Amino acid sequence: MTRTCRMAADPARTYVMMFRAFCLTALIGVLPACATLAAGPAADDPRARMLGDYLSGSYARYLNDPRAQSRYFQDAYSLAPDDARLGRLALYSALFSDDRKLAVDTAEQLYGKDRTESMARAVLAVDAFAKGRPARVRKYATEPTSDFTMGLVLKLLLGWTQVDEGQYEAARQTFSDLSDTSYFDALGMLQLAKLEARLGNVAAAVAAFDQVGDSGVAPLEYGLARARFEAANGMEAAATERLDAMIEANAAAEIGPAGDYLARIRDGRRLPRLSERAEAARALTDPSFAFFVRNQSLDGAETMLRFARWIDPDFDRSAIWLAGLLEETHPDMDAVTRAEIIALYETVERQSAYYVNARMGLANQLFDQDRDEDALGMLAGLAETHPSYYTREALGRARFFREKWAEALPFYTQLVDTLSAEELAENPEPLRLRGIIYERLGRWPDAEADFLRVLSYNPDDADTLNYLGYTWVDRGENLTRAFEMIEKAVTLQPDSGAIVDSLGWAHYKLGQYDDARTHLERAVVLTPYSATIIDHLGDVYWRLGRKREATYQWRRALEYDPTEEEIAAIQAKLDAGPNAVPAS
Repeated sequence: MTRTCRMAADPARTYVMMFRAFCLTALIGVLPACATLAAGPAADDPRARMLGDYLSGSYARYLNDPRAQSRYFQDAYSLAPDDARLGRLALYSALFSDDRKLAVDTAEQLYGKDRTESMARAVLAVDAFAKGRPARVRKYATEPTSDFTMGLVLKLLLGWTQVDEGQYEAARQTFSDLSDTSYFDALGMLQLAKLEARLGNVAAAVAAFDQVGDSGVAPLEYGLARARFEAANGMEAAATERLDAMIEANAAAEIGPAGDYLARIRDGRRLPRLSERAEAARALTDPSFAFFVRNQSLDGAETMLRFARWIDPDFDRSAIWLAGLLEETHPDMDAVTRAEIIALYETVERQSAYYVNARMGLANQLFDQDRDEDALGMLAGLAETHPSYYTREALGRARFFREKWAEALPFYTQLVDTLSAEELAENPEPLRLRGIIYERLGRWPDAEADFLRVLSYNPDDADTLNYLGYTWVDRGENLTRAFEMIEKAVTLQPDSGAIVDSLGWAHYKLGQYDDARTHLERAVVLTPYSATIIDHLGDVYWRLGRKREATYQWRRALEYDPTEEEIAAIQAKLDAGPNAVPAS
């Protein structure tokens, strides 16, 4: 019997999903004009060609093919140039296919017909801002709009244009009026803090920064911006303490801009002073994930990131975030999309604070193309040239993901050995992962010792409670304590289908089939695409005499990417029932 259900999912899949966890939403509504077309127009009728192009563009959207989508929507718009909604589809598609010239041409066409068209104004303002044409930015950005997203873009560009022109009071007003939404109210306050810092108004800058910090909005950019301000105003100790805290809260920050800033301060080097263009790009980048992805608006997130890249192509954070977003929204990406993702990562140069992140992104692309050795070689090179907890752990985790247990073990053993008890108490994950590796290699006493050590640091570690409790039940050991552990894990994570599955499977192993059915049916509802959980439900149905339902569940489990071990076990059960599978 496979044991992958003991964590919140199979361990390798769990951490991949943690790294890539977004939901795709639709870009824009169905074109109403299509419903008004007369039925059955002639093949050479422009309306028929327009409808055909529109439907082809919509299908290309469904297939995540932005270039084909742009081509078809542009053709449709050329046949119906007075249809503003079709024009907006063509404009979005041009932007998402990274054809800026086409986006500007389409925006000018839309703007020429309707000077209130918000998306067109935003594209033209972004283009003007990137080219250093403040008068044109004001032309497009000063009129109000009811479009929430484009209104934010226009206000941010207008505010930083006003800063560039020395219109500081006007900029203060623009940033103060950014939005009455709490997130963007704080984002506007961050722009105000940066403005006051530029002007040397220390007290006003501190007051504004304090308001942003209390809000919890944009923690990365807030921390970096405040550190720049503090280092420039004789408060190096405060800046160092702030950056140290950022790294302590997130180990990855050590190899990112926080670590870079910290090294500069300690070496006596100045932190960078950013241009208005760079500040505007950061203001557009921060909401992409913190607001738009969180609110399941992937189109909004991509729009903001593409605008940021347009304004400041040297801002590497927007490149990495856009590449990550494209990876999530194009799971079955075509060669062109993959090439764009790779190109985004490759724009990040070795001296950049984001270089390690970019190389790890490239390694993921190599893994996706089954070029494992090339990917592992890239990660090994990073661990050598940029040694840190993060790069060492990534190299071990890459082998963990590929289920190369024997190869992963030395990396995690070395990592655990280099961490103090205090560090492991703060972050016991390397110890837990080494325990999983030991268990997969059949070294149960070593695995058990690591899991118990994790729980000595954190008794409420739900994944470890689940993993250890499940295994004890499966082995027929420490049953009372094992049940207590699994029940506690369920209490800590009641919506985890895999943990609820563990409780059901524990009841199954003790012959308590009615209780097992209750929990396993709920686990399938919580995690409907887990081959392991569906397989378990089939087993309990068989024991309850519901053999037809059991057979159905086993066949269904085969559709959801089971492991080779699971496939063999399920096939044996389909042939001769659960007794055909040796007890694990």
